[in-house]
Amino acid sequence: MDNEKKHDENVKEEDLNENIEEELEEIDAEIVDEDGNVEEELPNDDDNEYKEKYQRLLADFTNFKKREEKARVDFKKFASSNLIEELLPVLDNFDRALKDQDEEDSFVKGIVMIRDSFWKVLEKEGLEEIESDGVEFDPNFHHAFQTEENEDFKSNYIIETYQKGYKLNDRVIRPSMVKVAK
Repeated sequence: MDNEKKHDENVKEEDLNENIEEELEEIDAEIVDEDGNVEEELPNDDDNEYKEKYQRLLADFTNFKKREEKARVDFKKFASSNLIEELLPVLDNFDRALKDQDEEDSFVKGIVMIRDSFWKVLEKEGLEEIESDGVEFDPNFHHAFQTEENEDFKSNYIIETYQKGYKLNDRVIRPSMVKVAK
């Protein structure tokens, strides 16, 4: 469905671009003679009308180019988001496998090296972990899975993280699943 929406937006942008180009050609045809010389004698009313029309079209075209550039930049930033979201459970499994293991074991060291290199690749793509343990609960970044009375923590602070949350280029792709103190 997102692809259809993007396609429709692209079609609209292409139509706008074509309309702007056609109107610019019409203006050029009206004020430029067959030899490519600008006709210098235009009535004042027509001159002002053409100038205003040209300025509006130029502004529309400039705005169009800015929107297209922003869309391209956003596409590049988030093109890998689907793949990264599918790889997050693999990262979770690495963390679960390494929890409470002997860090001196050579096999565990190898798994840690693999996990670290995997993390570096994801981090290079713009992935960052959302801080959760011991910080104040923020519904923009955290999902309260459970609440608990706890004297060791201030009210509305996170006691425990059940599942890490992640942001991709400052956009939350998965909130942290947490236990919050009442």
